[in-house]
Amino acid sequence: MTIIYILQVLIGFGFVIFIHEMGHFLAAKRVGITCPAFSIGFPLPVWTPKGWKAYNIFRYTWRGTEYRLGWVPFGGYVQMRGQSDAPGKLDDAQKEDPSDYRNKTYFQKTQVLLGGVTMNAITAIIFFILAFQLGVTFIEPTVGMIDSASQAWVDNEIKVGDKVLEVNGREVVDFEDVVYAGIFDGGDSVKLKIERQQGDKTIQKFVTLSLDQDPTFGLKLPAIKAKHRVNLTAEEAALFADSLGESRPRDGDELVAVAGRPVRNIYDAIGLIESSRGEIELSLRRGLDEDATNWNVKYTPRRKFYSDASAFTADVSFQPPVFVDRLQKGGAADKAGLQAGDHLVGIVEAAGVRRFNSFGDLTAAIDQSGGNPIQLVVARDGKDLRVNITPEPRESRPGRFALAVGVAPFDPKGLSPAQMQEETVKFNSKVKAWGIRPGSPLLAQGMKPGDEIVGMKVNGTEVKQPNGKFDRDAVQNGLLEAAFVDNAEITFEVQRDDGVKAFTLKVDMLGPDSAGFLSVATAEQRSKPVTYGLFESVQQGFYHSKKVGYKILMTLAALFSGRVKIWHLGGPVVIAKRSYSLAQWGIGTLVFFLAFISINLAIVNLLPVPVLDGGQWLIVTIEAIRGKPMPEKAMTWVSAGSTLLVVGLMLFVLGNDIVTVFIRKWV
Repeated sequence: MTIIYILQVLIGFGFVIFIHEMGHFLAAKRVGITCPAFSIGFPLPVWTPKGWKAYNIFRYTWRGTEYRLGWVPFGGYVQMRGQSDAPGKLDDAQKEDPSDYRNKTYFQKTQVLLGGVTMNAITAIIFFILAFQLGVTFIEPTVGMIDSASQAWVDNEIKVGDKVLEVNGREVVDFEDVVYAGIFDGGDSVKLKIERQQGDKTIQKFVTLSLDQDPTFGLKLPAIKAKHRVNLTAEEAALFADSLGESRPRDGDELVAVAGRPVRNIYDAIGLIESSRGEIELSLRRGLDEDATNWNVKYTPRRKFYSDASAFTADVSFQPPVFVDRLQKGGAADKAGLQAGDHLVGIVEAAGVRRFNSFGDLTAAIDQSGGNPIQLVVARDGKDLRVNITPEPRESRPGRFALAVGVAPFDPKGLSPAQMQEETVKFNSKVKAWGIRPGSPLLAQGMKPGDEIVGMKVNGTEVKQPNGKFDRDAVQNGLLEAAFVDNAEITFEVQRDDGVKAFTLKVDMLGPDSAGFLSVATAEQRSKPVTYGLFESVQQGFYHSKKVGYKILMTLAALFSGRVKIWHLGGPVVIAKRSYSLAQWGIGTLVFFLAFISINLAIVNLLPVPVLDGGQWLIVTIEAIRGKPMPEKAMTWVSAGSTLLVVGLMLFVLGNDIVTVFIRKWV
């Protein structure tokens, strides 16, 4: 099937480019301009003993025009007598030659220059209509994840599983509509109409979703992610036994459940696997919709010596007793009356108050509660208060509990985001062992809570940042290096009054904070194919043409305003990868995407840059108003500058594509 998808993408792109150039070609022929060459793609330049030579896949001359198919698929061109993007490269126009572009009227030139974008716009509408006849899948507008560091999590208005019906009064059929509303509508929030399942009832309600600054894209976006599939990677699939035969998992198989517990998102998958011990049952799915196959397989995940939810890491807690930074509305802490700025300093036990040395002591106490009520000692406004609270189960980590709060290692009260960042940098610059696991080898060797750690080695190799500094990030890098290595040896160097002391332990893959590990990746979950009758398909064709055109224009406007950055743009590599992934959801979905590309091509070509159709049209318009051609010398510089600009932008976008796809892995 892979070859079929690739062929579909290549044919689809080739057709969109063909249509654009055909628009110019037919308009030129209509007004009587001679066209020596018509090419889809560009020739491949090859050095020969006689110099550079251009090679095409196919060349055929018919009725005075040489039709070419080039090796380089990104573009195409039509050669017209008397027309060039580079002024000064043509002979003088023959006044008696009616087939010369330069002898045509302004309106004839307009037809030729705008023929490509007109054909692209018409093609987009036709493609949208055709797509809805074939069936289009959309990114399902169902909430799959909520960022726990966001205001949306604090407000607790939206839940995993909510289906978004409207955003700011507009119907939502694609989750991207919610994202675009965050980018384009302005403001600090979006208003959603959602549908939620409550027991055996389905309710609809309006919620206001605050926007957060997205750390990855640098935009103000809704801090929710669409429902998605969690798939096994090739790395993990290769570890399953060959003896499983047809039941042996493959790269891309969907992880549906772990030990009978459903996997709703990547957090569930990671948490459920981390909580596992020994052999577990994985529920898997292969294929999409009606063609899917479901089965169960027994598997023992690889292990690492700590998890992201560890109370202690390498038997050390690197954070002090924490302050409450934010509370989730309706969560355990909110119900108990905790406030932002509260310092969680201890727990009331039968023998009295046990004060925490570290954040690890707090998380261990919460987990040991088993979900039963506990009494915490909280420092507020210089006084110790006792607060009764019932911890909540962590959904994706069986046996673990939480208070539904965000925390900070320093008092966040009254601090601006910039000040919070400054305090975080300051805190991360030094490493302190706030807590040591009771009964651990480090404690037996004499390492104590409060020790300042000034160095760290993993298997004898010193751990430092690339800049030579030793800080909390360096420690994290060292822990990651040792995470999957059996019997890895970690040495902490502690500053004491009588010098630096070394304390060493071997990591334990079955220790109290060890965790299962499965290499998984996410893939978008799309809706069932949406189809319409012919009349409705025509309506949807015009509607989506307008909608996509609006999104593209708003993206360009946001690019100039700075709301969208240039590195957010996608080029040929991103488009090709995206097209390939969409081809797997059916030919209708691919045709829908090609319609989007066709409109994109039309709008971008209308930009007033001399080497683009819009720039050429602007020049002939100015010439028509002036009543004479533009100065050739000035146009030579304008053409050279715009060519340099466009080529530079193309190279940047291509390089950005490579980073986006292979390094950032955004697509």
